[in-house]
Amino acid sequence: MKWLLILFGVGSALFAGGGDVFRYQVLFDRFELQKGGTKVWDVSAYTGYNVNKLYFYSEGEDSSWQNELVFSRAITPFWDVQIGGEIDKVEKSKAFGEVALFGLAPYWIETRVKLLFGSSGVGVDLDFEYETLFSQRLILTSSLESRWMSKSYLMQGMGEGLNFIEAGFRLRYEVKREFAPYIGVSVKRNFGATKRVNGQSESSFVWGIRFWF
Repeated sequence: MKWLLILFGVGSALFAGGGDVFRYQVLFDRFELQKGGTKVWDVSAYTGYNVNKLYFYSEGEDSSWQNELVFSRAITPFWDVQIGGEIDKVEKSKAFGEVALFGLAPYWIETRVKLLFGSSGVGVDLDFEYETLFSQRLILTSSLESRWMSKSYLMQGMGEGLNFIEAGFRLRYEVKREFAPYIGVSVKRNFGATKRVNGQSESSFVWGIRFWF
């Protein structure tokens, strides 16, 4: 994939770590089917060194998606500050600048708090994930996501105020660390103008695979 080669090349050239080891990872955290055959993905990729990395994030379903490219710098052993940009697309595209805080909160909760900003307003994204290990191979991932916007962008399915709260529970079995099929449920509740455009709520049984390299 061209974007992946470019990402790795830029990370290697710009963020050399003075003896630190160059590393990269591509993670398909979610690659699944939901109700009605909807295809959903949540992908992250990084390249760089221990302190400085370049991240690419992509998540979406069928013809709508949200892509981000950010520079990430470690400020403590468990937290990074990220800065970059995001493009959202439903029927039309909308671009934002962004600043995010990414890392591990107490009790090993993976956390990403993101501030979006642009000429038309601001937004806040909250993303939390926690893993419960029933064994070394059987793992339950619990996730919670939410978005708030200062103005409506109804062509992108985003309303003013609280847009949605989405909770997911996915139980995976790691055939090996890099490959794990899973099943689960996803529940999403919309609010305000977002509810008027997209409906009040959605719930779905999901199945898919999680893999990385």
